[in-house]
Amino acid sequence: MEDCFKFTKDCLGWEEVQLLDLAGIRTLVALAWVAAGFLYQLGVSLQWESVYLLARLGGWEPRSNRPPGKLTLSRGLRRLLDMLTTNAVLQRYYREQGPFPPDLAAFLHGWRPETEL
Repeated sequence: MEDCFKFTKDCLGWEEVQLLDLAGIRTLVALAWVAAGFLYQLGVSLQWESVYLLARLGGWEPRSNRPPGKLTLSRGLRRLLDMLTTNAVLQRYYREQGPFPPDLAAFLHGWRPETEL
């Protein structure tokens, strides 16, 4: 069980998590526990949509003889964390500063941060 705690702590990247709102943190912690449950055989299987999605985010290609491992699921969680962090930073900027600078707005193709994830 100690390995599960270490895995989730390592995956969460506490510095980046501090930028998120509470809902983002809850989502990330829940998914980290799902990944840990799969890795440490705690009754979570690849049939769980969350595990499958994290594996795909981590670059895993579905193969019956090769389930995703720690690195793949960690990478999937990291990519999710990056997305949540980016969304939180952009939301804060948009709320405090208003519209994005023209060059960034052009790069984002009119994207605006969601109010909820």
